[in-house]
Amino acid sequence: MRHPIAKIAMLALVAPLTGATLLATAPAGATAASVARADDPYSIFKISNVKYTKKAKAGATVKYSFTATNTGPHPADYYYIGGILPKGVDTKKKLYWDGPKGTKCDWEGREFWCWTPHVLDVDESDWLYIEFRLKKTARGAQVGEVGAINFDVPHGAENLDKKRLKELGIKGWIYTRKIKTQVVR
Repeated sequence: MRHPIAKIAMLALVAPLTGATLLATAPAGATAASVARADDPYSIFKISNVKYTKKAKAGATVKYSFTATNTGPHPADYYYIGGILPKGVDTKKKLYWDGPKGTKCDWEGREFWCWTPHVLDVDESDWLYIEFRLKKTARGAQVGEVGAINFDVPHGAENLDKKRLKELGIKGWIYTRKIKTQVVR
């Protein structure tokens, strides 16, 4: 089961979208090597084939597309692909998207996250295409991020709320790439 965007956003706020891992506190007396192995993600994502509108006029349509590949070591069954749109996005206009069959997306504010009904095995990829409109007042460089969020959720814990996941020490990793569209006259 997947969570609505509000729960995704709450979980995503635990760490900045910089590709850093979310680390649990190490128990007293634990060695660095044992902590490193315990904190390794179940699945590591590689973001590739990133294509986007490099220059656009204010009020124009901007397009993003990218691929998220699970590089292993385990299949990913609880992941989202998407990102954060630039500050100049017109949130009153529609966001158009396309992805593999069965993909569903949620958009709230500047964040958009999509999920598919299948498990992503090692070396398999999901792709996403997003199209949105900039505000007519947008100026300068409009920076967005695209990528994937992967959670190490054990079987049976898919429907737990954020508070319970935090109590259980469920970890997540965010893999993103920044992309920049220059607004021209």
